[in-house]
Amino acid sequence: MTPECTVAPWDEELSPTSCVIVESPRIILMGEWCTFFADFGDAVCFYRYLRIPEELETMPTADELARLAPTATLEPSTWGRYRARFSNEEIRRRRYEGERALDKLLERFVREGYQPDMAQKLIEIVATTLIDSDLRAVYVLPNDLSLLLVNIGNPFAECDFMLDEEEDGATPATPAFDLNAQGHRKALAERLIEPQP
Repeated sequence: MTPECTVAPWDEELSPTSCVIVESPRIILMGEWCTFFADFGDAVCFYRYLRIPEELETMPTADELARLAPTATLEPSTWGRYRARFSNEEIRRRRYEGERALDKLLERFVREGYQPDMAQKLIEIVATTLIDSDLRAVYVLPNDLSLLLVNIGNPFAECDFMLDEEEDGATPATPAFDLNAQGHRKALAERLIEPQP
């Protein structure tokens, strides 16, 4: 299955050093999707400054609920029922520990550059910090290109202009993917944004 993919929120172009993440929610089964970032550091910042604050909001206190009485009578959502399993103290602890762990990982990335064990560390931090987001894979280009292509496929594999029969009637081979070629990166970005079924 090819996950749905989106461009980084700031519309970065896919580059030879981009980082692609594959996520899915734990609560509502919606499949997988991926997002790409300029580099691994931007992916860490995505979780540190966007996903953690967004997902780990604390629940309103009894006084706040009393003020919100008209809206509080609505049927709770699946997310609301699931979220209610976690106390505000647990959410605050997860958020604090997750933010500290991501800060350390980002500092290490800035100091050492990307190291292969950092992807697994990011997956572990997300798994122990967030309550709904499930980070399934991290691909950091160029080293993880072959793994990424195994997951999503060569963007040229099903291009009509590439499948014209040759003079001897044979179907030509799919061209090799070249991450350093601008047109190839653009095709890969399009495949990430609009995956094939």
